[in-house]
Amino acid sequence: MKNTQSRTQRLEDHPDRVKWNARYLAPKRLAPRGFCPLYEKAGGLGYPEGPVLELACGLSAQALALAGDGREVLAVDISDVALGRLRAEAVERGLESRLTCVEADLNAWRPPAGRLFALVICVMYWEEAVFDYAWTAVADGGLLAWQSFTLDHLRYRPSQNPDWCLKAGEPASRLPADEFTVLHEEDVDEGHRVIRRMVARRNPN
Repeated sequence: MKNTQSRTQRLEDHPDRVKWNARYLAPKRLAPRGFCPLYEKAGGLGYPEGPVLELACGLSAQALALAGDGREVLAVDISDVALGRLRAEAVERGLESRLTCVEADLNAWRPPAGRLFALVICVMYWEEAVFDYAWTAVADGGLLAWQSFTLDHLRYRPSQNPDWCLKAGEPASRLPADEFTVLHEEDVDEGHRVIRRMVARRNPN
């Protein structure tokens, strides 16, 4: 298992790293989170053989499950605490050879040149610039699966930065219509947050 740190900027004092490290050090964050319904939806729709990219992975149960299924998984996050625990869990399960962890600021990081993924998944993170490079890393016939807050979430958390929320039509509206087909899209009001899930397939050539 590889552990690659982004060289595009120093991360030690990055505010997002400091914030998420503190959260992952909290007792309730000690174990990998459960499967996200977005992951289950993508699995039900099916995607080809090949590697998987998870952005903002945190303590990802799906990254471990995919590695357990024989997939090569590239997991990217800014929190070295989360990645350290994810790596340790992979070692315990004997999955270290199939999981590569990358510690990086997603705004500065880019997928490896020329490498395409059968599934690109991101749960509870939104930056337009990140999405705009994420879809370019999806292989023909592969899936792009995304989940994040919508602007309606501001009803529950007015302090949330609206730039971190999906606007009307996003993220599907940011995909080239001639290259992707949206297979699933739903808004979910959970009583404490409002999220949107989207799964799109890259049209085979």
